[in-house]
Amino acid sequence: MAVRTYVKPTSLSEAAALLAAHERAVIIGGGAYLRLGARSFDVAVDLYDAGLDYVRETGDGLELGAMATYRMLETDPLTRAYADGVLARAVERIVGVQMRNIVTVGGTIYGRYAFSNLTTALLALGADVMLHRAGRVTLEDFFQRKPDPWDILASVVLPSAGGRAAWQELTRTCNDFAVLNVAAVRRDGELRIAVGARPGLARLCPEAAAAASGDDAPARAGEAAAAELDFGDDVRASADYRRALCRALVARAVGEVLS
Repeated sequence: MAVRTYVKPTSLSEAAALLAAHERAVIIGGGAYLRLGARSFDVAVDLYDAGLDYVRETGDGLELGAMATYRMLETDPLTRAYADGVLARAVERIVGVQMRNIVTVGGTIYGRYAFSNLTTALLALGADVMLHRAGRVTLEDFFQRKPDPWDILASVVLPSAGGRAAWQELTRTCNDFAVLNVAAVRRDGELRIAVGARPGLARLCPEAAAAASGDDAPARAGEAAAAELDFGDDVRASADYRRALCRALVARAVGEVLS
């Protein structure tokens, strides 16, 4: 990525004004994957000093600032205690500490990275996103919308942590990205299952959640998830392998939250 001017606003409103004032401007929300793109921009607006690097309680839930890093999610007492520590578990082995000190919540979500662990966990948790222009929307709805290059993701809002949560993934090496990842959350009688790195963007599995009943609920959920999702090939695994893996990982996650 090529940039002519680099600026670091000190507030969200200042960042929004800079974005609106320049037709060819881009938000930098961490910058870990800048070299994945070949586009050029007149202005790069870095949110590092905009006051969005926080994790805080909101009633009985949590709010994650857009510039909260993976390392913060991994180590902050609030995220480690929230929902059986599913957020910390999802990010704690990604690449290395240096990378986790750079990658941010907002950058991950706005980037729509198909290999992301975090988006899978957030979908299962029923997260909402707070956008500077569009306001509050569910994460699921956000992923179904066309990206708005003129909006800024301010934070992620998580509901009550009551209930159980589980995380499952398979990686080829300890710190590699997942071949497949699964999160399951059971709260107030509702079961939510999300599967990511298929290798497409994480998706909820409502049919799998509905199938999770009876003595063989975990196995039934695993079979349903494998049937309702699409899988693809890449350098890490084939579609058939991912489908078989989905059956096993969903069954394990569902078994954990139902136990």
